Amino acid sequence: MTRTTPPSLCDAKTQARNCGLDIPKLEALLEEIEQNIIQRFLSEKYKIIFYLAATGLYSADDLAEMFNHSSGKNLNADFNKNLGSHLKDYLELEDDERVGITSLRRVIFKKGYCVDINDDELVKVLPTRYAENSQLEQPFTVRHN
Repeated sequence: MTRTTPPSLCDAKTQARNCGLDIPKLEALLEEIEQNIIQRFLSEKYKIIFYLAATGLYSADDLAEMFNHSSGKNLNADFNKNLGSHLKDYLELEDDERVGITSLRRVIFKKGYCVDINDDELVKVLPTRYAENSQLEQPFTVRHN
């Protein structure tokens, strides 16, 4: 089994940004949780895990391997103890809702922590892109042997 090195906090934020997450809002969320709920600083490790899990690109097992944890199940439990339970309280989720590594992206998206991509400039690209793609399509014939 090949162990990978975890990315830096900056790299994790970049990945999260590239996956449509609103980094300033997420930073504010973590800061508020640190100050008002747990009244201590989160370790950089859990911040990195938070951003990577929020991308939806990594499973708990992927992150466990990256951070040299014994298993995804153990990492999920540690994440929940160190951050997930506080996220649940702060985000005012229903009693039956959980915030773990696998559910973080869904919860973050539902609570509005993604960048709004309904930009007029982006919308103007669509008709042009459609016309370009139509021009590129070539009729083809199927040959039977």
